[in-house]
Amino acid sequence: MAIKKVLGLIGSEISYTLSPLMHNTAAEALRLNYIYNVFEVNKPDDLSAAIEGIRALNITGVNVTIPYKERTVKYLDSLSAEASEVQAVNTILNQDGTLIGYNTDIFGFAEPLKAFKSELEKEQVAVLGSGGAARAVIQALKIEFKPSSITIVARNESKADALKDDFKRRTKSLKLKTLNIADAETVEKLRDCKLIINATPVGSAKLSASKEDLLPAEKLWTKDHIAYDLVYNPLQTPFLKGAQDAGAKTISGLEMLLFQGAKSFELWTGKAMPIDLVRKTLQDALTCEEKTD
Repeated sequence: MAIKKVLGLIGSEISYTLSPLMHNTAAEALRLNYIYNVFEVNKPDDLSAAIEGIRALNITGVNVTIPYKERTVKYLDSLSAEASEVQAVNTILNQDGTLIGYNTDIFGFAEPLKAFKSELEKEQVAVLGSGGAARAVIQALKIEFKPSSITIVARNESKADALKDDFKRRTKSLKLKTLNIADAETVEKLRDCKLIINATPVGSAKLSASKEDLLPAEKLWTKDHIAYDLVYNPLQTPFLKGAQDAGAKTISGLEMLLFQGAKSFELWTGKAMPIDLVRKTLQDALTCEEKTD
């Protein structure tokens, strides 16, 4: 039997991830000789060695997640156009020892949102968060949806301002603003935004013990909003539940997980992921997990 080609995920404290189930289900369904593992890198100082390990161990490719999407860039040999634009990487391809960084989060975020494209043109949009995921979201909004303005909402004002300034340097026509999530007037200002996206990990199962809330749902949502949560576990996050209870339209983070994963899978294997099969597998796993909690 041929030795399996290795894929994986690099991140910190990522035992909760469904990426192995997603990619291994796809590889098994297509009878491809790949196996996907989790590589925990809990010390930031170990990141460079972990990236070099991809080359040394002849690993075919990896995904990169929190908190390393931006930090990984400097350790790679080259970047695809979209990864270079946003300076954040979530996928690495090892091409004969050359490590190439991609950002499939941009495609993954945009694909489920295309059904609402006509509703979003020239509307105000808000992005909660200022990390690598927020970068991909802003890039996708800029390319695909052309909102009238994008408001970055974060606790770290300096990081939010740096993200805003970075995009403004490269796209003069893009109207970007920042808000501190803790400010009293923030919720009122966000009510004017058609689409609100959670690009933070708040609400995820791994933070279930936390008392931290994003925003008071009862004061934020109306039936005219669209809520998009990049968190996929649980399927219905507090963010999405608040929006749904108010009659707003919602998009689960599971959809972004699927589409960014499908793009990565194709880069590594040259094959299209069987989306419907993988979606059902992940939904079943999450439903089962929620029932046992």
